[in-house]
Amino acid sequence: MLEDKPKNTKDWKNIWDEKSKTFEDYEKTFESRLARELEWERLLKGYLLENKDAKILDAGGGTARITLPLAKLGYQVTLLDLSPGMLAVAKEKLQKEGLLGRVEIKEADLVSLPFPDENFALVICLHGAFSYLDSSKAAKELTRVMKKGGRIIVDALNRYWAVGHELNKNPELALKLLKSEVDYAYDRHGDWMRAFSPKELKGLFKKNGIKCMGIYGEPYSLLPNEVLYQQGWDDKFLAQIVEIMTYLRDMPSFIAMSPELTLVGEKR
Repeated sequence: MLEDKPKNTKDWKNIWDEKSKTFEDYEKTFESRLARELEWERLLKGYLLENKDAKILDAGGGTARITLPLAKLGYQVTLLDLSPGMLAVAKEKLQKEGLLGRVEIKEADLVSLPFPDENFALVICLHGAFSYLDSSKAAKELTRVMKKGGRIIVDALNRYWAVGHELNKNPELALKLLKSEVDYAYDRHGDWMRAFSPKELKGLFKKNGIKCMGIYGEPYSLLPNEVLYQQGWDDKFLAQIVEIMTYLRDMPSFIAMSPELTLVGEKR
C-alpha cells in the first residue's frame, strides 16, 4: 500500500525542530561544505544583486547557511523558516558574527508568507523546503512576494531520479511516479517530498509568471555516503569535486536523472 503525502505543516515543523538539535553536526560534513561551495560558485555569485539595498528573502533558510554569508556581504536579508528550532540556531550563529541586527527573522510557512506583494528583488528557496509542503501554494506565494524583474532560485526533488531510487524497493511506486499518477517520493535522506520532472517544475513557475533562465542538476548522489558524511577532507579533493560537479550539473543528460533540480527564474 502506498503512503499518503504529508497532511499538514505541523508534522514538518516538529520534524525540523527535532533535526535542529543535531543540524550543526551535519554542517561539519563534506556534503554540507560541498553544497556551500556549489551554491555560491555556481548559483548565488552569478545572480546576486548589485544594489545591496534591495531585499532578499531566504525562504526555508533554516540555520542561516545562506543568510549569514549574504549578511556579511552587506545585503538586506529576511530569513524565514517554519521551525523555531532551526531559527534559534540561526540567531545564535548570527549573533556570534555580530549580524543579528542586520537580518529580519520570521517564523512562517512558505504557503502563507507574511509579506506584501512585490517585496523582494531576489527570492532563494534551497535545501528542499519547497518540496516538503504544498508546492503549488508555495510557488504562488514565493512569486507573489517577488518584484517584477526579480529573480528566484529554488530547488525540488526530481521525479525521474525518484523513479530509479524506488525501482528495487517499491516498483509499484516507481511506476506510478513515472506515469505521474503520484507526486510524492522519498529523497536521498529518507524524507517524503513532492517530486517534479524538469518540465513540470518549469511549468509550475511559468504558470506563476516566472520565465525560466535555467535548470541545473545536483550531483551529490555520485559520491558514496561515507565520503559525503565524513568530517575531514583534503582541500585539493574538495576543489576537484566542485569542478567536476559544476561541469556535470549543466549537462542535460545529467539534469534528467539528478536527485534535485535547481530552477533559476525571473518574474515577467
